[in-house]
Amino acid sequence: MYLNYGQFDEGRAQGRGLAGVFVVRVRDPLQSEEVAATIDARFENTPDETKTQTEQEFQLGFLRQLGDIGFIVNAISGAVFFTILILTGYTMSQAVRERIPELAVLKCLGFTDRSVLGLVLAEALALCTLGAAIGMTLASVALRLLPAEYAAVRMGGDVWLFVAASVVVLAGVVGFPPALRAMRLKIVDALAGR
Repeated sequence: MYLNYGQFDEGRAQGRGLAGVFVVRVRDPLQSEEVAATIDARFENTPDETKTQTEQEFQLGFLRQLGDIGFIVNAISGAVFFTILILTGYTMSQAVRERIPELAVLKCLGFTDRSVLGLVLAEALALCTLGAAIGMTLASVALRLLPAEYAAVRMGGDVWLFVAASVVVLAGVVGFPPALRAMRLKIVDALAGR
C-alpha cells in the first residue's frame, strides 16, 4: 500500500511523528530472546517504552483484536455439528418413512420389534461411521500436506477415540427416534395403503 506519510501522520490521534513498529532481524534465532530483552531494557522507564516480541506473537495480537478466536472457531464448529445432526436425523427419518411397508413385511416374516429397532440403529451407525471415516481421512491427508513448521499438529489416538465416541452418540441421537417409530409400527396399519 502506498500513501502520503505526512498526511497519514497528521491524521493520527496519537503518536504523531513517531514510528509504531520496528522490525529487527536477528542473525542467530537462538539469540532472539536475548536481543528482545536488551531492546526492552534500553527503553525501560522512558516515555517511549517498547514491547519486543516475535513476528508470530505480533500477528497473534492482531488476531486477538478481532475477538476470541477460540470461541469463534468453537461456535462455528458447534453450528456445523448441529446442522449435521439435523440433516442426518432428517435423512434417517425419511429413510424409515419411505420403508414402512418393507419394515412391516420384515415383522410379518418374524423379525421382532427389537430386531427392527436394531436394524434402524445399525443403519444410523453405518451412515455416521461412513461420514466420520471420510472426514478423518481427509483431515489426515490435509495434516500430511502441512508445512514442516506445523509438525506439532498431529492426530493422536485421543482424537480417534473422541471421533468414535462422537459417532456412537450421533448415531444414537439421530437413529433412536426413527428406530422407535419402526419398532412401534403396526403391521396392519403399515400395509393398509398397499
